[in-house]
Amino acid sequence: MTILFALSLSIALVIHSRRKKSLSVNGAATAFVLGMVTFSSSYWIFTVILMTFFLSSSKLTKFKADRKKILEAEYESSSERNAIQVICNGLAGGIAVALFQLLCEGYNKQHCFDETRWGTVLLWAYLGHYGCCAGDTWASELGILNKEWPILITRMNKVPPGTNGGVSRLGLAASLAGGALVGLSGALTLAFEQPCHGFAWELIILGSFAGLGGSLVDSLLGATVQQSLYSEEKKKIVPERTKDDQSIKIISGIPLLDNHQVNIISSFIMTFICGSIAFYLYPIA
Repeated sequence: MTILFALSLSIALVIHSRRKKSLSVNGAATAFVLGMVTFSSSYWIFTVILMTFFLSSSKLTKFKADRKKILEAEYESSSERNAIQVICNGLAGGIAVALFQLLCEGYNKQHCFDETRWGTVLLWAYLGHYGCCAGDTWASELGILNKEWPILITRMNKVPPGTNGGVSRLGLAASLAGGALVGLSGALTLAFEQPCHGFAWELIILGSFAGLGGSLVDSLLGATVQQSLYSEEKKKIVPERTKDDQSIKIISGIPLLDNHQVNIISSFIMTFICGSIAFYLYPIA
């Protein structure tokens, strides 16, 4: 893909996200930079995976918005993603695709990507990153709508919807589906782009693993090092204590990390794990 194509698609992404109110102004600016890094690759798979994650997650963020406003005090601000959120959901993937272009792209374009160990490692790391982010986003946006209260992953007791570390059947199924969609988009693209490899079923499995695994890692961190506060008066999870609401109580966790920090740590963990799996499964020099 040429720089002109990358520029055109990045601009289109920014315009679309602002019209749909999916990204704030600084979020759109950050997404433009990420788009330029990703879309400038001559491999379509990186572009397709990023767009699959972005479009599906943006759609789900707005899904049943009225219901989410009732359950989550910060919904209005979280529905329009800012620069920090874009970085959390794109930094590891951006690093992976940049390294792929720098180290592997010239050789791999003339051969199957799996003929070089690092080409495979970086592709798996990239897909693992977006599989993780999709799984976490899908679980958060759909899991909160579960009819029953979720279960805290560390204590296995029921907690209010929106509690950090709370898991539900719907949320776990959504995380698996989100990761699988990312993996499927990569496998389908690669089947057309590099048919020499055959249909990459392993990418669907990898995406599913990253989606579910990333959601569980995020939940474990959220339940332990991120504090959740519940207002008895408002009947919802709130971001902080206020003087006018004396009914707020701690549900779980300690105030060590915020949601953004948990997200970026989770994404880097899954990116590293998925890349490491490829490193040991494909020992071709």
